[in-house]
Amino acid sequence: MFFNNSTKTILFFCRLIAMLNSIFILPLFIYLSCFGFTEEEPSRCKQTEGGPAIEWTPGIKLAWSDFKSTGKVNRGFSIAASTCGFGYDGLVQGNEIKVNVYVRFYCKESWRNPDFDMTDVLEHEQLHFDICELYGRKFYREIVKLRNENKLTERSLNFMYNNLVEEYDQTQDKYDRETNHSTETEEQHKWNKFVKSEIDKLQEYSNYREF
Repeated sequence: MFFNNSTKTILFFCRLIAMLNSIFILPLFIYLSCFGFTEEEPSRCKQTEGGPAIEWTPGIKLAWSDFKSTGKVNRGFSIAASTCGFGYDGLVQGNEIKVNVYVRFYCKESWRNPDFDMTDVLEHEQLHFDICELYGRKFYREIVKLRNENKLTERSLNFMYNNLVEEYDQTQDKYDRETNHSTETEEQHKWNKFVKSEIDKLQEYSNYREF
């Protein structure tokens, strides 16, 4: 038996839009920034069940050419809106549950204003994606823990996932608030260092695709 996720939408004006899927909730967070773009680079968007997306990959950074939404996502002033999220697919084989975790940036749900050209905002958006990877690894760590305790079921998996989604939401919101969408340079540097350190600590949980 195979199971995965589908969606509902929550809007946080001028900070984020969280788009969540129905059976097992998949968060897609849109973060609004206040500055611009660098020169075009080749896109790495690949087709997924949720639309064209980029899987988080070490050493691969977002480019402004990856922001492919044709419509602005809010009525106020903004220069960028990136949509990223972590989720999972589950496969039941006998008494065993296998799980594929994914961390994605959704290209057609991510918007940019081509009239601006500032690299610090792109780096700010990249860290939103990196935070998403951090929570993907945290999620897989909890999956492994549940499995080792013989407690991994669809119910426990979904319950634990929803708790992490709530924490993830709060972390992303705190990141935008403390950095003021990249304009607080010192705070941005602190967040860059913190997220990299936390991702490195969870290196053993980076191989989160089981089938």
